[in-house]
Amino acid sequence: MHDCVPSPRHRPGACSRADGHVSNAQGFTLLEVMVALLVVALGLAAAVQLTALAADNARALSRRTEADWVAMNRLGAMQLAGAWPADGNTQGRSVMAGRTWYWRQQVQGAPLPSLREVVIEVRDRPEGPALATLHTLVSQAASGPP
Repeated sequence: MHDCVPSPRHRPGACSRADGHVSNAQGFTLLEVMVALLVVALGLAAAVQLTALAADNARALSRRTEADWVAMNRLGAMQLAGAWPADGNTQGRSVMAGRTWYWRQQVQGAPLPSLREVVIEVRDRPEGPALATLHTLVSQAASGPP
């Protein structure tokens, strides 16, 4: 066993063993180690929480993007039909990316008689909040004769 005796001939903190050998060894106290571990644990917990938040945001963005595609597909199908869209509300379902989407379409007159305002809302549940809403004007010339 080597006991450390303060050495008056050397720098503060150095100690001298009984055999005369001077040691400059200094260590951390248990309290310092525990505080350091606490800081590391808090940092890791924050990193895990941020990673989970980023994953949730990525999933939500993916759902909104798919819902936007459903709305654009619905508008494209309406335009490809070639008929002038009638005023009123319609709703239906579409499947995209292995998921069923619920859409509601509202067509109404616009300030110019040759235009119709179309609003398409897409949800992932029949009565859930709209994940995407598409507002556009459809021209009579683009849709064919009334």
